[in-house]
Amino acid sequence: MDKKQILILENKQKNFDVLDSILSNKNFACKVVLDKKSLDILTIGDFDLLLVNSHISYITSADVVALVHTKNTMKVPIIYIDNSPQHNKAMLQECFDNGVCEYFKNPFDKNEILSRVMYHFKNFEEMKECKKRVNKLSNFITVDQLSKLSSKVHMQAILRHQLNNYKRYKINTSLMCINLINVDKIVSVFGFETGEKLIFAFAKELNKHFRESDTLARWAGTDFIVLLSNTSAQNTYKIAQKINEQLAKKEILKGIKPIMAFGITEFIEDDNMLEIIERSKYALKGARKQEYGRILIV
Repeated sequence: MDKKQILILENKQKNFDVLDSILSNKNFACKVVLDKKSLDILTIGDFDLLLVNSHISYITSADVVALVHTKNTMKVPIIYIDNSPQHNKAMLQECFDNGVCEYFKNPFDKNEILSRVMYHFKNFEEMKECKKRVNKLSNFITVDQLSKLSSKVHMQAILRHQLNNYKRYKINTSLMCINLINVDKIVSVFGFETGEKLIFAFAKELNKHFRESDTLARWAGTDFIVLLSNTSAQNTYKIAQKINEQLAKKEILKGIKPIMAFGITEFIEDDNMLEIIERSKYALKGARKQEYGRILIV
């Protein structure tokens, strides 16, 4: 089992040694910081929990919290330990106000330290697991699982945003619908698995031909949609010609070259998302009927 990583901010080595002797027996790996210079060179994200002496002078509780939360997407638990002979209510209140999750004071025993550390570590692990699940769900929504391009749902959201920008700034924006024509024939000969491999390989190659500012999505089946910002329909036509010329000569899978059709449209005044998509599909339908080139602007 991997050891749980704890960072201890202290002003005295002997205080760290006491804590380390308690925690190391419970599969915790502890690292000490005794000055600001040592703290600055650390990667806080490597640690699962922080123990902080409330009387260190090189950093305040507010700065500790800010440092941890700035360098981590998850809020690493911070526990303050007060070794002073007198209880300081103002310091306690300041720590909690700044975002410290736990505070305990001498006299304490090793069982108390272990139970509190384990409690907050367990909560932190549960939060990390929850975040993983949320991220996985988010990935399923925004990423098409076959092509690894943007999903249809994600593209629809981007289209709405881009349409609002167009209505405000009137910047040329085009939509290109691409169909991989020969997949059905390949599936009938080689099976669905080969068809899926072709779609994935085609999407990977297709993505190389667009800018970071463009959005490429798998719309449905063998249909792909590309949103090209600051690009007229005529320039989009030239891009389609280049893609068609280059990819049609390339074996995407062994012995298989893609056959493509391109439908292109440009944003116009008073457009809505459905109209734009339908025009691109209509252009694609016309392009598929062409014997050569298979690129059509509507």
